[in-house]
Amino acid sequence: MADSENAHNEQEASSDNGKPTGNVRIAAIAIAVAVVVLAAGIGIGFAIHGSQQPEPIAAQEQQQPADNQNTSDNSQASQDVHKHDWVAEYETVHHDAETHVVHHDAVYENQTVYSTMCNTCGKYFDPDTNDGTDHLRETGHKGLTKQVPHKETVKVKDAWDEPVTDKAAYDESVLKDYKCSTCGVSADPETVQNENVNQPTEA
Repeated sequence: MADSENAHNEQEASSDNGKPTGNVRIAAIAIAVAVVVLAAGIGIGFAIHGSQQPEPIAAQEQQQPADNQNTSDNSQASQDVHKHDWVAEYETVHHDAETHVVHHDAVYENQTVYSTMCNTCGKYFDPDTNDGTDHLRETGHKGLTKQVPHKETVKVKDAWDEPVTDKAAYDESVLKDYKCSTCGVSADPETVQNENVNQPTEA
């Protein structure tokens, strides 16, 4: 009988050793509760963020044109504020003289000259270049008379070319371009003229 009770007690003891203690059970319950609370928090977070839908892109784009319009208006206003004050700039252009050439022929005159004359045929010889002796020898004529006055055509002036000025050389001030006295930008005359033409006329 005693042996039977001892065996029963040993079986209960071994059975108690296999079961978890009270502290272990409490820890397990705490972990389970923490897991449930965390899962609930995550679910609530998703629910909150899911309800906050992003603003439609179309609504954002509708706001942008207003900003762009303001920027454009400001830019246009700044352009309208400045009005170019054009100042003409000139440059000096030199023009050469305009000329042409007039040709003049040699000038001859009928003058009285003194020459050597053949007494036979009356031919005259220039005493500076020919004394007439060769003529007598070649022709057989007899006698020469020196310093005989007679009329002869004499060249008094050689031919020459004369430059004639039709228009004297001069310097001219020519409009080069325009420069704004305010901002310093340059523009050609055609641009400035078109700008002035396109300006509205005040009533």
